[in-house]
Amino acid sequence: MVTVTANDVRVLARSRDVDPVLAVVGDEVVVLPKADLKEGDVALCSQQKLVSELGDEITDIEAQLFAGRLTNLVTE
Repeated sequence: MVTVTANDVRVLARSRDVDPVLAVVGDEVVVLPKADLKEGDVALCSQQKLVSELGDEITDIEAQLFAGRLTNLVTE
């Protein structure tokens, strides 16, 4: 089972990659540029969507709640 953590959300928020996304690659949750996604990888959220939903400053509670939402998406 794949679990998105609050730390994963914070890494996405701080990423300096071009068009970064939080994705499931194999059995791991990683942040990488959208252009680097391969067939079979699952993009969960882009940095742009994260910022539009939570703003530029993300609290620990917001990161935990958002991670829970993303984990639910993966497990459904």
